[in-house]
Amino acid sequence: MDNKLFKELDTNLKEAVKVAKGTSALKSVYVVLSPSEIKAIRTGVKMSQAVFARSFQLSLDTIKGWEQGKRKPDAAAANYLRLIQADPEHVQRMLAA
Repeated sequence: MDNKLFKELDTNLKEAVKVAKGTSALKSVYVVLSPSEIKAIRTGVKMSQAVFARSFQLSLDTIKGWEQGKRKPDAAAANYLRLIQADPEHVQRMLAA
């Protein structure tokens, strides 16, 4: 996993802990992932939209919306996509466990 991704995930996790403890307010955060970046993540694992959605337990309509720019992934979804990009086999193993 690259260092930039790890730092971003670490920062987001620390913020989630603050929210859970009540020391920080929940914010709606949207991480900028362009439709082409999202499509590149999916095509990087050589999957159709339908197979990608099933494989990673996402809605097909959500994948389509992200790739068409009609929807934006929130911070959690963007981080999930980045984890898939970094190690798709590991994510699939974790979902199957």
